[in-house]
Amino acid sequence: MEITLKKIEELAPNAAAAKNGQELVKKSKFSNLKINADNNLIWGECAGSGKNPYYCSADYMEATSPVFRCNCPSRQFPCKHAIGLLYAFAQGNAFDTAEIPEDILSKRNKQEQKLEKKTQEKERVKDKTVKAKKINTAAFIKKIDAQLLGIDTAKKILNNMVQTGLSAIDAKERNALVSQVKELGNYYIGGIQTSFNNLILELKNVQNEEYSTVINEINFITALLKKSTDYLTYRKENPEAAPEISSAIEEQIGTIWKLAELMQYGLWEENAALLQLSFNSFDHQARSEFIDEGTWINLKTGKLYKTKNYRPYKASKYIKEDNTNFDVLELKELFIYPGSQNPRVRWESDAVKERTVSKRDLETIHSFASTDYAETIKAVKNAIKNPLMDKNPVVLIALQYCYLNGEKLVVVDNNEYKITLSANESLKSFLPENSKGLSLLAMMGHNVETGLLSAEPMALVTTDKIIRLFF
Repeated sequence: MEITLKKIEELAPNAAAAKNGQELVKKSKFSNLKINADNNLIWGECAGSGKNPYYCSADYMEATSPVFRCNCPSRQFPCKHAIGLLYAFAQGNAFDTAEIPEDILSKRNKQEQKLEKKTQEKERVKDKTVKAKKINTAAFIKKIDAQLLGIDTAKKILNNMVQTGLSAIDAKERNALVSQVKELGNYYIGGIQTSFNNLILELKNVQNEEYSTVINEINFITALLKKSTDYLTYRKENPEAAPEISSAIEEQIGTIWKLAELMQYGLWEENAALLQLSFNSFDHQARSEFIDEGTWINLKTGKLYKTKNYRPYKASKYIKEDNTNFDVLELKELFIYPGSQNPRVRWESDAVKERTVSKRDLETIHSFASTDYAETIKAVKNAIKNPLMDKNPVVLIALQYCYLNGEKLVVVDNNEYKITLSANESLKSFLPENSKGLSLLAMMGHNVETGLLSAEPMALVTTDKIIRLFF
């Protein structure tokens, strides 16, 4: 049972929860602190504002995935009382050895049954001799019919916008659009609904009658509606066929994937090793969510992945924020969402081991960096041409040398192919002239107003460290 101050900070959903937990210990709010004989469960009472104390526990039956329980009304997990219990243990408060209470034993048994069921489901999917579960065709077709009806509604909304004329859409028209787009949430097409919300935001941000980004968004939605209609029609006619996993069309429509489904379609790896190269948190207004996004490299394949932690506005204070990670994560199972560029990945916290980054890991990263910029740029341009592809793919390139061209930093490969980077003062200040052997993580982009391709530095990998530039 590893309960350290660092681990507690990682477990706390936010800084306020950690601070409040510490305050409870300082004010001596805890009593009847207990620990079981196996040293993997602690529990106790915490005085609250009412007459009766709260009963909280921290269960480390699964060492890397503790379970927290408390009878307080908080929707945060873990709550400040559970966090305070951890601080009490870490700071050396006395815990008496005792038998596990019956209510916790009962909840433990339910948790074990749940884990066993999940394990059995994974093993069933892994066993290629076992047939996949037969789908409920009637329910499947009924859902697709609803999605197609929603797409027809979306097409009408888009056509009305175009026929009205973009310059004629004022604040009143935008409010009407918001109401219409809200109705799309009734048709299992959440991804399409988000695209329309993006469009409304772009309309709101138009200045000086410049509609380039709006038109770009309209082109995306037009392509998405056409692709979605064709795809769902095919799926309706062929309900037993596998979903398309070479693109993100399912997620762009609104599919929420289960881990067992990803395994069923071969979208997973065993014994993967990932290292985070960049991390950023941002406000996605179209989704009404905060998103914590990490960019990772697979140290076995060189593939670049993204992780995304979605925190809806209404529930953001109850959902744990992701944070920067500096260690190599050794994963028992890595789950990969459909997509062709930098697909989204996830893993289960109980199947992770952390280790310090070694010099060999950095050498491995350099070995995967592209030494042919022309080939890399060609692949990026081909991807960006597709209106449904991510317009900001991330690439890893090897540096032969670099120089300043006015205020712009230019990086060069061993074929003398050049890429001009977007302004980054911190990078210019310490990138050595002799940059051979270094690698750069960059986010590519296409400026719809200028038509130029851009490269924004995200991280610099040297011979002994990773310097993060993108926050």
